[in-house]
Amino acid sequence: MARPKKKLDEIKLLQINLRVTLNEQVQLEEIAKTYGLNVVEFVRRRALQRQLPKFTMPGLQRDLLIELSRIGNNINQMSKKANQGNPNLKGLESELSNLHKQLNEIKNQILN
Repeated sequence: MARPKKKLDEIKLLQINLRVTLNEQVQLEEIAKTYGLNVVEFVRRRALQRQLPKFTMPGLQRDLLIELSRIGNNINQMSKKANQGNPNLKGLESELSNLHKQLNEIKNQILN
C-alpha cells in the first residue's frame, strides 16, 4: 500500500535559513533532544507557538531508553519464534522471559 498523498496545505515547500553561532547550535540540539525532537521541528514549534511535548528527558537517558526498547523488541521477536516451535530456540523461553522482565525494570527505573 502506498503512502497517502498529502493535501496541498500540508506540503512543506518553502525553506527558511537561520544563522546561529556554534554555541547556539549546540544549545538548540540539546534542548530539542530533551523533547525528543530534531532541531528543525523544535524551532518550528517554538516559532509558531505550538505545543512542545510535555514529557522531557535528558539526552543520555533518552538514548538509553531507546536502546533498551530496541533490545526489548529483539527479545520479543526471539520469544515469538521460540513460541512458534522453532527447534533452534527450544529452552530459551524462560531466559527470554527473565531478560524481558529485567529490561522492563530498567525502563521503569529510568522513567521514575
